[in-house]
Amino acid sequence: MSKDSKNLFFSPEIAASLGLEEAIIFNLICDSSVGIPQKNLNSELSFLKEKRFNDAISKLLTLELIEEIDSKFIKKNNLSLKSETKNKIVVENTKISKQVLNQAKSLGIPEEFINFKYEIFFDSSKVLSESNFKNDFKFLKYLIKEWRLEEKNKKLEAEKVLIQKDWFPSEDVISILETTEMDSKFIKKCIPEFIVYWQEKKFRSNNWNSIFINHVRRQWARYKNIIEDDVSPKKMTNDWEPNQNCLDVLKLARIDENFAKNQIPEFKIYWIDSNQVMTSWNSKFIQHVKFRWYKNNSESSGIISRLTDKDWAIEH
Repeated sequence: MSKDSKNLFFSPEIAASLGLEEAIIFNLICDSSVGIPQKNLNSELSFLKEKRFNDAISKLLTLELIEEIDSKFIKKNNLSLKSETKNKIVVENTKISKQVLNQAKSLGIPEEFINFKYEIFFDSSKVLSESNFKNDFKFLKYLIKEWRLEEKNKKLEAEKVLIQKDWFPSEDVISILETTEMDSKFIKKCIPEFIVYWQEKKFRSNNWNSIFINHVRRQWARYKNIIEDDVSPKKMTNDWEPNQNCLDVLKLARIDENFAKNQIPEFKIYWIDSNQVMTSWNSKFIQHVKFRWYKNNSESSGIISRLTDKDWAIEH
């Protein structure tokens, strides 16, 4: 576009990509075939604050849209942004432009990452009808956004750790679970199997508390559903055996079935001698087996040592 004595003109395309002031300055420089001194630009654009003017000039120079020769600003000869042809230009670049590469590197973006994202970005057909100039800016904007996301993901990944054998849920987690009327002893009994399971998986996380909450809720739901057909309180009998649902729950806790069955005699003797009544011996047996299993597991000794030897026998 051209300029008369009263009005300033600019390219909407450049304004959308760079900014309004940059577009106006660029148009003034383009209109001068011999270049334009800075003092003349300052006179034409007296309404602009000095800092904003200098920033706009700096951006245009950095992007190599203009150059300064003999104290005058002139348009780079290799640019072609005439308004009558801008909608007909197709992407001809086969490599990343120098100005984009330099700006990206100045932001700490590795060249390997730039090349990788360049291929992805220009693989999209939506950019084919745009000018090289506008595509460069779109790519730079896209590249910066992708790099920030990459840095964020790296930071999150660096914060992930393996679960330690002395790990223990926070007080807030215990409080949250107890507000659902979940028994605190049940919560603590879930800790050893939780630790052993994730240690074997060698899984890293930065939110072990949240994972533990979900784990305990699932275990509690299974635990509450393991009840016998007859829910009336009853004493232990010599012929009692855990039902299959009970054994399945223990399998989910990665406890060997033979180990569980070997605990039956001791369990029955203890409760027959106690002469107590329970509504669900299956549930009580699950507690007993878990305690014995993790007591024999050296990796869980730090947790188990906090429990008494007869903790599994306490009525809830």
